[in-house]
Amino acid sequence: DLSSSKQVTNVLFIGTDDATGNSTSRSDSMMLISIDKKHKKIKLTSFLRDSWVEIPSKGKKAKLNAAYAYGGAQLTVDTLEYNFLIDIDHYVLVDFEMFTQIIDAVGGVEVEVTEKEAKFIRNTTRFKEMESGESVRLSGAEALVYCRIRKLDSDYMRTFRQRKVITALINKAKDSELTSLFETVQEIFPLLKTDMSAAEITGFAYKAGFALLAYDIVQTQAPIDEHFKATTISGQ
Repeated sequence: DLSSSKQVTNVLFIGTDDATGNSTSRSDSMMLISIDKKHKKIKLTSFLRDSWVEIPSKGKKAKLNAAYAYGGAQLTVDTLEYNFLIDIDHYVLVDFEMFTQIIDAVGGVEVEVTEKEAKFIRNTTRFKEMESGESVRLSGAEALVYCRIRKLDSDYMRTFRQRKVITALINKAKDSELTSLFETVQEIFPLLKTDMSAAEITGFAYKAGFALLAYDIVQTQAPIDEHFKATTISGQ
């Protein structure tokens, strides 16, 4: 039995290096965006990609991000539902190019970038002028690099950075005029791969557009702190 509520809409955001779902691609990030009308909150939950889970229909266990390689977005949804017992209503899939275009479509996002993060980006990417600060405006390409920092600290921090960017994106929407917001949605929709139709996502945007103005944003990750152990299984 899956946990669900008529007061909550769960949309899984899947980020991948390839939106076609071919066998060489794995999901780089998986974030559940829950619109909670009862408590007037937008809840962001990152699922750590190296979680060891049961892959339904495959009769085997593997890393969570392998589900996308085995069966694309739908199997990723099925795997999360099967292991975490949460009902997921819809999914939205973007690859790296789509992600940069979406960020650029809203004029970039502003996030806090630590000097440690900025130095890492300057030393490992083409963005040699990356600055640090409490509110650094990132272009689509810069936001992608920021979200994909791998070897600086931990996957917990990596997913935290991803939630920071999505939070900044939501806050950007909250600060926009509704007319401008809907125009942006229409511009972005062709870039998305989703199980929602154009009519459904437009209707969702209209409903959420007003709600976003008042909802708080909270965030977490699964597994939560102190409820996991690191190990090696079959060489992974």
